[in-house]
Amino acid sequence: MIEKIVRFVLKAPAFAVLLALGLVGIGSYSYSELNIEAYPNPVPPLVEVIAQPPGWSAEETERYVTIPLEVGLAGMPGLDHTRSQSLFGLSDVKCYFKWGTKYEDARQEVINRLQFVTLPQGVQATISPWNAIGEVVRYTVEGKGYTVQQLKTAQDWILEKQFKQVPGVVDVVSFGGETKQFHIGVDPYRLKGHGVTLQQVIDAVQNANVNSGGQRLEMGEQSYDIRGIGLLRDVHDIEDIVIVGIKGTPVRVRDVADVKIGPAPRLGQVGIDERPDVVQGTILMRYGAETKPTLDGIHAKIEYIRANHILPPGMEVKTYYDRGDLVELTTSTVMENVAVGIALVAIVLLVFLGHVRAALITAVTIPLALLGAFTGIVFTKTSANLISIGAVDFGIVADSSVIMMENIFRHLGPHGRGSMKQRILAAAHEVGTPMAFSTLIIGSSFIPLFTMTGVSGVIFSPMARTYAFAIGTAILLALTLLPVLAWKLIPANTKEEEPLVMRALHRIYEPIANTFLNHAKFAIPLRIVVLTSCVSLFPLLGGEFMPKLEEGNLWIRATLPKSISLTQSAKYVDHMRAIVRGCPEDTSVPCTRDNQKHPEVIAVTSQLGRPDDGTDVTGFFNIELFAPLTPFDKWKNGLTKEKLTEQLNQELQDAFPGVVFNFSQMIGDNVQEAVAGVKGENSIKIFGPDLNENEKNADAIVETLSRVRGIADLGKFSTLGQPNVKISPDRKACARYGLNSGDVVGVVQTAIGGQAVTQLYEREKAFDVVVRWLPPYRSSLEAIREIQIATPDNLMVPLGQVAKIELIEGPSNIFREDGQRYTPIKFSVRGRDLESAVKEAQEKVNASVPQGYGKRLEWSGEINELREAQRRLLVIIPLTLLLIALLVYAAVKTWLDLLVVLIDIPLACTGALLALLATGTNFSVSAAMGFLSIFGIAIQDAILVVTYFQQMRYKEGIPLRDAARGASEKRFRPVLMTTLVAMLGLMPAALSHGIGAQTQKPLAIAVIGGSFILAMMNRIIQPPLLLVAHEWWEAMRIRKGLSPNPFAREEETEPPSAEPQVPTTAE
Repeated sequence: MIEKIVRFVLKAPAFAVLLALGLVGIGSYSYSELNIEAYPNPVPPLVEVIAQPPGWSAEETERYVTIPLEVGLAGMPGLDHTRSQSLFGLSDVKCYFKWGTKYEDARQEVINRLQFVTLPQGVQATISPWNAIGEVVRYTVEGKGYTVQQLKTAQDWILEKQFKQVPGVVDVVSFGGETKQFHIGVDPYRLKGHGVTLQQVIDAVQNANVNSGGQRLEMGEQSYDIRGIGLLRDVHDIEDIVIVGIKGTPVRVRDVADVKIGPAPRLGQVGIDERPDVVQGTILMRYGAETKPTLDGIHAKIEYIRANHILPPGMEVKTYYDRGDLVELTTSTVMENVAVGIALVAIVLLVFLGHVRAALITAVTIPLALLGAFTGIVFTKTSANLISIGAVDFGIVADSSVIMMENIFRHLGPHGRGSMKQRILAAAHEVGTPMAFSTLIIGSSFIPLFTMTGVSGVIFSPMARTYAFAIGTAILLALTLLPVLAWKLIPANTKEEEPLVMRALHRIYEPIANTFLNHAKFAIPLRIVVLTSCVSLFPLLGGEFMPKLEEGNLWIRATLPKSISLTQSAKYVDHMRAIVRGCPEDTSVPCTRDNQKHPEVIAVTSQLGRPDDGTDVTGFFNIELFAPLTPFDKWKNGLTKEKLTEQLNQELQDAFPGVVFNFSQMIGDNVQEAVAGVKGENSIKIFGPDLNENEKNADAIVETLSRVRGIADLGKFSTLGQPNVKISPDRKACARYGLNSGDVVGVVQTAIGGQAVTQLYEREKAFDVVVRWLPPYRSSLEAIREIQIATPDNLMVPLGQVAKIELIEGPSNIFREDGQRYTPIKFSVRGRDLESAVKEAQEKVNASVPQGYGKRLEWSGEINELREAQRRLLVIIPLTLLLIALLVYAAVKTWLDLLVVLIDIPLACTGALLALLATGTNFSVSAAMGFLSIFGIAIQDAILVVTYFQQMRYKEGIPLRDAARGASEKRFRPVLMTTLVAMLGLMPAALSHGIGAQTQKPLAIAVIGGSFILAMMNRIIQPPLLLVAHEWWEAMRIRKGLSPNPFAREEETEPPSAEPQVPTTAE
């Protein structure tokens, strides 16, 4: 088949040229359309439901909002599990669907179910626009002379609308600043003096803010619309609202209340560097949208806003985080590694072939294969990311071209016969079968990538497809373009001169190989030693799921006591920003890059609490610091990100004892929270209905984990500790005054918490009008006890006479999963591999913490993904090796040579393990992919030698010893070349320290280590194994009365000649 293809293109060379030109054109177009993501979304389809009951405690939120939502959303098609949090004024329910479920279908199913969920009056559930990798741009709204309330108004009513018009943008989250409201601060004594009730004030305000229509009126030839305009326009209109008329005298709002513009109760605050209060906007990308076109649209919209003066004069948008920067950095890292890898491969070809044209012809297939991969990615809509592209070894991709060109080259000059076409056909005939099987075997080694599901599948399936596209394109080019270019550009009489490097290698290897061949009886014990080394070295490796993708920033989370106020927390956050920046302790000295202790930190942005829309489920106890970092190559010598993290952690702990800090990265933090449901890399969940018991067990586990080496960022998410002012109506006392408990609770909600009774419009903007007691009458327990409640008899009764008011402690944050309460503990692992640290931690926790009836522990996070990947690989890899064994058997046709080929796998495995151990790299899924790659290379090289040995021994009759040595010598160059190009193709990725290189390193290190051992040892230890194995086999066949030649027909019983024959033309 291969020979027919080569024959066809040599008859019609225009076909190969047009194929290459078409590939260049389509591939270039595909590259321009390629959307490269920084990191794939490792979270299954997730639909988040948010409800914000105003002013409700965690317990009331759980009972009346969260549980009804969980029950109503249970049983949806494809639903895997639900997680929820209930805290003050917020219920958050996350619905996780099974992998393979379309997000649009899951979202629609949730919307359908929400229609049938009954929630308390005034509480509405909405779908959150947030997703784990959706935050693409963060910006601040700034303007000299503007207040944070004015900036927040511009953000909410101008910028949010503008950015939502961009294709791919689903929402804009506002954080920080003050939300404008109109406050009617009621004075209870003035209210009592005029004989007016609070409810009368509310009714009057609502009735005074109404527009109406009166249909049309025809006058003459025209028709007029009739409008009744009664809307409130400003503070004065509110003050002039008449509540009642007493004996012809109106009682207006101004008589009983103070009206002014003020902020809504703040849920959070944002600060940047020295500025403690700024307005921030976060642009969220739609689930499944492409990053590049979305970012292009956002950038164009920002320019449009500036050019057309959409914002008020002097106000502007300043971006401080752009996902495009990370994508650009990671893409440049990947492309740089690919370019350097291709250059190294070309140098290897030139050095070992010693012919410039032959090296260039072979090297030109690599960028064409890359274009073919781009074409396949775009037209199959496969997601492209730095892993799927950067982890592809274009040295392996070029193997088919290397094998073909090397064999063509051997047929040049006096070694070959006939025209150049005939020589090319002869070369293709010789290597066609082993090349085809080698390519199939390398492709089969990536089958585990195709079969992975869940997080591993999302990350590595695109890589498998990219490899498939690249290898498929490369072998097509090796059979079409390469023979045509060789025919047209390389003369048939070109003399093959052995390059200096090959001559030197032969001089080095020949005596060593002869020594090993003379002591062939040690071949099998040596292989046993290699196999034992492979097995014994593996347990020495640490384990982790994936190396962390370096984003070039720090995301620091500080967890304070749950009862802390916004005012007190804001005092701490300013100091935290200063510490992270490394500002001078003397606050009177301006903090500049020149006097910063940590000049690696560009700026620090802090987020305290949560945004108004509730998309971040937290409170004033939570502070998050975002610190973008300068490029690593500009850091002072010896300083690494790990060392900087340790320094900052120590400084923060010293300044804030008792505060729990956690270090992560922006995207990584969002992904961790979405995957595990907890703000941390890994977590332990203590399930049980009693929160107090869960807290006790959590404290014991934290104490145990603190003694495990490598456990860092350890902290408990306290579910208790929130002080409450509990107001319990006394039903008997209420009955004496003709009141119900609802009357009492209603006044509490309005007088203390405030009630938005209507909205005031300023053109397109709408602001709540809130009725509330003036601060002096609701800011203490004594004032609360004196709140007046109107009875049906128009009497005023103090709240303290009809209700019990007391201070108690209650839940602050209630976590639930699949309908069960739990208390979470979060932790990270630093300075040690994840697998061994968690294993030790689990053993100590299980030994020291009892688990009774109705209680259980669950370990979540990265460790679960690692173990799931390990379980799948333990099944898939043996099946893959079985398939590879079948392919090898089809190539070598004997079970003995099958074993000879497969026994090279432990040798490659040992090299890869030694490389990982020497570099201190943990075994991860990325490293496992490197092992699969090197297995394919090892088998490919062994097939090349074994099939040539079979030809020399059993078809040409060359003595066994000479055939073993000759096959190794003749295939030394192609085997060495394929091994070295595979190794050097990933050398830049292994040595790179740029952003985006971390995920490629384990794979690259494993391939380089295995390739190096194969290149160094295979020439030495393979011939003795062939000699010993076939001596035994031939002797066994003779004893059975069979021909020693397994390929001979049954009637042929003559053994192969014991005398060396004249070398053939091919030799």
